[in-house]
Amino acid sequence: MHTTNYSAADAVTALGANHGYCLDGDFVHLNADVSLAEADLADGTHWALQLWASPGGFDGLALNGVKVAELALQPTPGNFNVAACVTALPPAGCAAQVMAMALVGQRVDGSVQVRDLSVYATPQTFFQPFLLGDVSCRVADGVAEIAIERIASPRSPDNLSGTLALEVWALDAPYQGGAWQGQPVASVVLGQLSGGSAWADCQYSVPAVNASGALTLMLREWTPAGYLTRDYRNLAAAVIAEPVVAAVSEPVSGDVKAAVKLAAKAGKGATKKAGASKSADKTGPVSVNTASAAELAAVKGISKAVAEAIVAARPYARLDDLLRAKGVGAKLLEKVGKLLKI
Repeated sequence: MHTTNYSAADAVTALGANHGYCLDGDFVHLNADVSLAEADLADGTHWALQLWASPGGFDGLALNGVKVAELALQPTPGNFNVAACVTALPPAGCAAQVMAMALVGQRVDGSVQVRDLSVYATPQTFFQPFLLGDVSCRVADGVAEIAIERIASPRSPDNLSGTLALEVWALDAPYQGGAWQGQPVASVVLGQLSGGSAWADCQYSVPAVNASGALTLMLREWTPAGYLTRDYRNLAAAVIAEPVVAAVSEPVSGDVKAAVKLAAKAGKGATKKAGASKSADKTGPVSVNTASAAELAAVKGISKAVAEAIVAARPYARLDDLLRAKGVGAKLLEKVGKLLKI
């Protein structure tokens, strides 16, 4: 539910004295008194309420950390109260976070201005599945050997997690819990975990693709917004042959739509370079780990949107892992499975 109540149009652009947030599973309730000045709307600037989380806190109006939620504001001058429930995209990891509400404007030229920012005194802890104890990953000869002492959920016993998965990435820089750049190396779907319980002595041996760089192991959970990173470990640097899989070329942070767009661009580039056939199903099975989005969309039964989702959710250890890609269900996989390969 999204409600807005306006008052007289004699405001300056700022947050009011009353504002707050309340986490509710995969969503967050935002409530704030806001003022928008008519002059700040005249140039076409789009204003939004944003909730941010930072382990190190905030300095002045500078934003840092992870944007947990955003709510677009109606371009109407005056004082008003806005209340809404929106998707929450919390930061990965178990560290306590300093939270802040920001009033942010995006100009027509794309530049961003922070007009007001209010920091909350009480740190926030996000109750998410996490990695516990020793974690290691060794990649060699096309196989990733993953060992984790425990994977636990601190939620209440009646709170069953979404489908959990492990992903190994070779990143351009050590992961900090937000957006990242790099190449997918390996993945394995784990299943669901009840609150208050844990999996112990976890050992996985899964296929891995060639990559280079420092390895990061991410624990990901399926949510209404797609897979989100819940915890991670930066591992020792590793060089694994030469890269053969296209790297993610811009940051992604649980924003599935951005990841799909990104994969589509990469797919188009690969298609121009390689000259993909429009009848991929006639030339043998198509690899779900290396084919472009255009090549996958050429397979009978796979739409362009599903092809882009398959690319965005790479890599896959087996064809059944395709079920984690948005739009791929058991019936579709049964229909097109013979036309695909790892």
